[in-house]
Amino acid sequence: MELTKKNIKKLKYEKRIGFVFSGLIIAFGALLNLVYIVSNDENDWLLLLIIDLGIAGLSYLIAFFVNRKINKDLRAGTKVIEIEKIEKRKHTIDYEAGSGSLHIPILGNLFPELWGQKMKEYSKYILVINGVEHNIEKELFDEVIEGDAIEIHSSKYSGIFLEFRKVD
Repeated sequence: MELTKKNIKKLKYEKRIGFVFSGLIIAFGALLNLVYIVSNDENDWLLLLIIDLGIAGLSYLIAFFVNRKINKDLRAGTKVIEIEKIEKRKHTIDYEAGSGSLHIPILGNLFPELWGQKMKEYSKYILVINGVEHNIEKELFDEVIEGDAIEIHSSKYSGIFLEFRKVD
């Protein structure tokens, strides 16, 4: 089946880790350049240029090899659809990290703005399929029950989960 615009956007978003690694290599190389230039009175610019070209090449290769399978998926333009049974549905309440402060019951009641800020809650909707938990949207969670068949759309070469759909 063909990739949708939403699927292409998700695959392109997954490429960010390769760019982050290559950006770190370039930043580390720039730091080494700065240390070399500051510490030496007589700079060898040819040596510096050769090292910078090596760092740029290494950065490109890292981005290329980390994103290789995703790029192959984008060029192919197809995805794989598997039909599986839902083993279990779970709805849990989770808390946003860093959203609250230390809640002390007595002080929290006396000074709620200072000591009474509780953590923000949000709902997680989970389907267990083949023993693996998958976070899904509320709309799909409301449509399915345990034992229903569900389509799992994933990329062909990298195996990234793209979306879930209820089988009609």
